[in-house]
Amino acid sequence: MRLVVLAGAFALAASAAQAQPAGLDALFARYTSQTPGCALGVQEKGKAPTLRGYGSADLEHGVAITPDTVFEAGSVSKQFTAAAILLLVEDGKIALSDDIRKYLPEMPDYGKPITIDMLLSHTSGLRDWGSVMELAGWPRTSRVYTPVEVLQITARQKALNYTPGEAYSYTNTGYNLAAWIVLRVSGYSLADFTKLRIFEPLGMGHTSWRDNFRRIVPGRAVAYGGNPGGGFFQDMPFENTYGHGGLLTTVGDLLIWNDALTQGRLGKTVSAKMQEQAVLTGGRRIAYGRGLVTQSFKGQTEIAHSGATAGYRAWLARFPAQGLSVALLCNAAAVNPNQTGRKVAELYLPTAPPAAASVAQPADELASLPGVYVDERAGGVLRLAAENGALSVRGGGTLTPMGKGRYRAAEMDWTFGPGRLERRQNDGEAMIYRRVEPVTPTEAELAELAGAYSSLEAGSVLLASIRGGALVITPADRPSAPMMARPLYKDAFQAEGTLVRVVRDEGGKPVGLKFTEGRVYALEFRRVPGS
Repeated sequence: MRLVVLAGAFALAASAAQAQPAGLDALFARYTSQTPGCALGVQEKGKAPTLRGYGSADLEHGVAITPDTVFEAGSVSKQFTAAAILLLVEDGKIALSDDIRKYLPEMPDYGKPITIDMLLSHTSGLRDWGSVMELAGWPRTSRVYTPVEVLQITARQKALNYTPGEAYSYTNTGYNLAAWIVLRVSGYSLADFTKLRIFEPLGMGHTSWRDNFRRIVPGRAVAYGGNPGGGFFQDMPFENTYGHGGLLTTVGDLLIWNDALTQGRLGKTVSAKMQEQAVLTGGRRIAYGRGLVTQSFKGQTEIAHSGATAGYRAWLARFPAQGLSVALLCNAAAVNPNQTGRKVAELYLPTAPPAAASVAQPADELASLPGVYVDERAGGVLRLAAENGALSVRGGGTLTPMGKGRYRAAEMDWTFGPGRLERRQNDGEAMIYRRVEPVTPTEAELAELAGAYSSLEAGSVLLASIRGGALVITPADRPSAPMMARPLYKDAFQAEGTLVRVVRDEGGKPVGLKFTEGRVYALEFRRVPGS
């Protein structure tokens, strides 16, 4: 595949051999020489690729983004780790059904084996190591985490989010462990193995891994976040863990990769297994396969994955029926890669069938449904309100009524019942919310929660104090990172996307705090005696 060259700084690169869909450039018009931006690659079957760059790769030095600009691909990287594992399966060196403890004896025995396949499909029940360390007060990029440290953090987890194979919860941990398995089975690091077996054979000359964040990478874009008052700041992934993320690549190389998967150039089994949807022990098929998500978009089959690491954003998709591939790489944290990538795809896809018709908003539900709903399993909190004759979620848009007690929003079906809400994704994955009654604890009730709480699994001690009617939770070894937890309902607090619940003994005395957020369920910190 040949890349086109930009004709002039910050110009738009395009394949001149073909006309482009109207509106393509307009999607990226906001990105200029004064902002970070994106590189875009689009491949239609039988046509030359469209390759473009928008915005600045380096605001300090005024370097334009081109199709050859190298970005970090976030979780788009996972499909390459999955492919490495599947190549070892084809080599006869491992089986997807193998217990991971065969290769990782450091891991605890959780009563039911975690298989290699469960690592790849996010059905292992393993807590996300980065989320554990965030609860401990040291999130990713606050320290330079290494593969060895990630293995140690994971091995000291005495509990899982759920029994292996019974549910799905996205976790980077599985892919970090998969990288370890590649090393121990092949004798090569994941970086070296993929270079030898994938990148070089396919001609992906711009692709490597960020296995050493200090390494100089020619042509790499700097990643940026946005300041609240305007302007940008550098937001780079300063860590040496990879496999879950950390792929350094270009849009051209990603189009080569998509074509290789389509053509089965790594072996038909590898391509087929990657997009084969996983099946839970209860028999339900989920959208996630092995590093890829297969679902429907605008009536078409979409095989894709998004990525977000620090200020980098990525999206890579295939639409097999149309022979269409879209690769999007950005260095701006504000970009929603799924939305942006799909807007590009819509310009090339056939017109979608009309969506199911909505109905008039039931007036009685405007009065009865607003309130606070909590997913106690995964820690999600929704606040519903009636605004301008419609139900809306604070910070989450408007619900479209589809029938009595049924709504559609955020590409999910919402069904209300007595005191409950079920949100169901297109693949059947359901999140159950319980309606709760907000409470305001007394000063005395808050005061009894003050003290020190420790967790061997997190390797941390948290100090709880009271301020302004809220619980302030501060890591003992990082006083600059307090968490403000505000009362939500009885014995429960909410803090920055985290649900904090009080654990009491039989006499009603508080003896612990359980922390739940999307990728970690019920991580308990026990009260330090005498605190």
